[in-house]
Amino acid sequence: MAKITIFPAPNPSPVNTVSLRAIGATTPERPQWLVKRMLPLSGVALLSGQYAAGKTFVGVDLGLSLVFGRAFLGRRVRSGGVLWIAAEGGGEVDSRVEGARAGKFQDGQAGEIPFFVTEPPAGLSQHNIITWLEHAVAEASLESTDKFGIDLRLVVIDTLAACFNITDENDNAEAARLMKELARVGNASDVLVMPIAHHGKNAETGVRGASAYGAGADAILSVLGATDPLSGKSSKRSLALTKSRRGGTGSLGSFEVRSHMLGLDEDGDPMTAGYIEFFEGAGEAVPQAVVAKVKSKIPRDFTEAFNEALAGHGQDYRIPEGSTVKAVNVAEVRNKFMARYITGNPETTTSAKYKAFDRALAAAKDENVIAGIAHSQNIAMIWSIRP
Repeated sequence: MAKITIFPAPNPSPVNTVSLRAIGATTPERPQWLVKRMLPLSGVALLSGQYAAGKTFVGVDLGLSLVFGRAFLGRRVRSGGVLWIAAEGGGEVDSRVEGARAGKFQDGQAGEIPFFVTEPPAGLSQHNIITWLEHAVAEASLESTDKFGIDLRLVVIDTLAACFNITDENDNAEAARLMKELARVGNASDVLVMPIAHHGKNAETGVRGASAYGAGADAILSVLGATDPLSGKSSKRSLALTKSRRGGTGSLGSFEVRSHMLGLDEDGDPMTAGYIEFFEGAGEAVPQAVVAKVKSKIPRDFTEAFNEALAGHGQDYRIPEGSTVKAVNVAEVRNKFMARYITGNPETTTSAKYKAFDRALAAAKDENVIAGIAHSQNIAMIWSIRP
């Protein structure tokens, strides 16, 4: 009788292994949100926009909303730490965060917050940059939990092209691989990775370059604005949710960039940083009725002191590369203000009056009532920018 040899069955191959799931057998998984019905808790999203439209300002505003646990455009957020990968414009990040923190969020505290900034090393391949990014996320996550007691939630990459040294933005294969890797990093670390990307020449074209960038994103926030080609200044800024895998899309509202005075530099020139204020609507211009409802923080003493000083000591001043205005030395306004400033306490110190004036001056700049610039010999000139 012939001997029969039985060979073990070969290992199953993914090619012939199929797993089926019948709809209705389980309850659909509830979506997890970083910003309710806007941004997913993890994965990859894009913050895209036109040149100078305000993408970085929006990113900073979103990040601080998470850090302080405040609603973003009226939508609930999952609070947590932020990691900002500054592949370009790294020198501006600190001042913009501090300007928004003091001018808008006004947390009333001094010192560190879980908003971390780092710069990617130069000269690495795209593969190695991804590896570096994983280490950066791990370090920031550990720092956020150990030092501040909250989870890392958002990783902003400013910008996508600069960080990953993209040579051909129209290469769909490269774009698909990169977006897949960023999604993997985000999901594995339970964070939302949000690269900042540019729009094409026409806003309607969306994210510049290969279509795979948009296709690989779980959500896309688009920043729009009308940019003057000569001055580079933008107006009619608005924000829209142009893609969402789990929620609806559409306009989120319009916003404007305001400035906050951080102090004076060595020449007496005010140092300012911008932040944004949103106005809910359909991306239209800010209604004057809405502006009128915002309570001014400028003391009457300052307004009267400024008007009196301008009338008595004002002089023609030519703004560099601009028009001629009637300006006044900020010291003249300070003297008039301190003469008026009354607190009800006769022991109010000169130092306290100086601080009150600095607050009033900052409020006037924040509300776009005055502008200022160093003139000469450490003299700071200020002038009205309201009709």
